Amino acid sequence: MHYSCLNATRPRGIVFAFVTNMTTVEITRSDWEKSLDAFSAVHEGWLISLEVLSPGLGAQPVMTDLPLVGVSLDDRQGQGIAIAAERSAGEHTTHFVLAPTRLWIERSDDGVDVALQIEAADGSRAIVQMKTPARPETVDGISAQHVQRR
Repeated sequence: MHYSCLNATRPRGIVFAFVTNMTTVEITRSDWEKSLDAFSAVHEGWLISLEVLSPGLGAQPVMTDLPLVGVSLDDRQGQGIAIAAERSAGEHTTHFVLAPTRLWIERSDDGVDVALQIEAADGSRAIVQMKTPARPETVDGISAQHVQRR
């Protein structure tokens, strides 16, 4: 069970919190490519934030509220996973997780993807969080830049 706190403060400094049940599913290594391709296809253009948690430095924000381009297995220079987002029209930024060892997708009880976690051999974790998790079939639109690219 996860405790989530809304980022909205009400008058008199009261912060409302709610409890949501989450399920974390570990993806077996043999399914990484297929699962990452499916995740990317469903969430392309959705706003994401990326944070890297490392034993030595703690939490470091890498991307904030950028449209997702995709997450893919990258084996060109050794094993890795690439997380790509769009900074502006035609300008991408990519974060590489080198030597990934484990991969999880976190979902709400009603099956909505909330986050993707990638653990590396050095003990660090890259966490991709969906800005507003929702069922894909309930989303009316995506970022304006993403629509213009199509």
